[in-house]
Amino acid sequence: MKRLMGKNKNYVVGIYDDTRMSHNLTQAQKNKEITEFFTRFKYFGPIIVKENINEVLDEALNYDVDYCIVQSVGHIIKDADFFTFIEKWVDKQDFFITGHIMDKNKKNMNNPKGKEGYYGLHKQCMLVNLKYYKKFDKPVFGDKSSGEEFVIKAERHIKDIHDDYTPLSLKPTEELTICTPLVDGWNFINTSLANDLTVYNFHPKIREHKQYLYPTTSAAELEHQLSWITNIVDYAQDCVFFWNTENYSDLKYVNIEKPIEKLYAVAASFKPNMILNHYNFTDNCEVIYYDYSKSALAFKKMLVTEWDGEDYPKFLDYAQKKYRINETGGNETQHLSRKELWERELEWWGSEKAIKEHWDRYKQLPHKFIHCDICSNPEKITSTITPNDNSVIWWSNAFHTVGAQYLRGLSGVKSCYDSWLEQINYKNPNIWILGKDYLDQPAEGARLKDYISAYNSQD
Repeated sequence: MKRLMGKNKNYVVGIYDDTRMSHNLTQAQKNKEITEFFTRFKYFGPIIVKENINEVLDEALNYDVDYCIVQSVGHIIKDADFFTFIEKWVDKQDFFITGHIMDKNKKNMNNPKGKEGYYGLHKQCMLVNLKYYKKFDKPVFGDKSSGEEFVIKAERHIKDIHDDYTPLSLKPTEELTICTPLVDGWNFINTSLANDLTVYNFHPKIREHKQYLYPTTSAAELEHQLSWITNIVDYAQDCVFFWNTENYSDLKYVNIEKPIEKLYAVAASFKPNMILNHYNFTDNCEVIYYDYSKSALAFKKMLVTEWDGEDYPKFLDYAQKKYRINETGGNETQHLSRKELWERELEWWGSEKAIKEHWDRYKQLPHKFIHCDICSNPEKITSTITPNDNSVIWWSNAFHTVGAQYLRGLSGVKSCYDSWLEQINYKNPNIWILGKDYLDQPAEGARLKDYISAYNSQD
């Protein structure tokens, strides 16, 4: 059984790629890869890439969805909450277009001369209702112009999102006016108002989870804007996941019928244990942990040797008092207390007794701990792989981390992923696999040889 992730969303994501217009093609290409990479967090559907906004929307009409999120190169979806708030927005609002409204219709910071240049939409990101786009005969986005246009006069909201040129909304009126559109996107706004639909600015909750890298940004400012990314890259290798940021639902897609003889796994919380518990394991099963974080490996070794399988939060308190451990997590864990996370874990296992019984048996197994970055030196772990028939390897999302993709780019990390598969396949083509590919798409459900056959057919 193979799962199709992201297919139940009522939207498709597109990227308006105008990098051909950039004076710095190298940075523009980097920004494009950053945009694509961060889009993949919790979105596994298709990504449409076209050279203008209308081309993105025209292609989006070919999908069975009602909305399209259009981003320009340089836009960053910082975390999965962006999609959560987008989904809440479309559930409660009726609109043709939601985005970043720009006021060029009165004197303000963005229009110091006070020309009547109407309203437009900043290209960085917008949400389009495809049903209305089709119903309105696919109107052009509307480039800024030096010519005069008849447009619907808007009732501007008195409040702004920020500064004095970003109104919360524009409501339709019965009046026509003549203006020279001074900002792109004016025709989408005019079309919406002409059809009696309010134009909305993105809600602050959505804005909190996104960022835009302006193409005119200086090198120093760009470095500042990306500092949160470089911090992740710099400190990730010193961090430990006390809790898994992914659940265990993927295990049902792997049909392993015999007890596991050998498990290779990244050193992240309880998922390796759930893999063993779910499929059962032999009494002499070997567990090989590998990770680019020495701290994660050290904590995993400490857990095996010192924890008794009871009251995990209490053990964490003890461990952090005894050693300096940098804890990390994700969207799924950062808002929960340790007590709540432990209760979630117990629910997945069924009871604390189930974990205790598993742990007592698991601690007796032989363990190895290998420090390696599988993007840089995969041979450190692949060289240990043996042809045992019932072996399992789990690499989580190691090829879709900020560090892997930001440092190498999409083509670079794809090359790392291909090499990883090739090296494992050479050692044991029958190994069962669990993890994500370099696009964060599920790579589980089969033996490696079968997965590679399907994977290569996609090229």
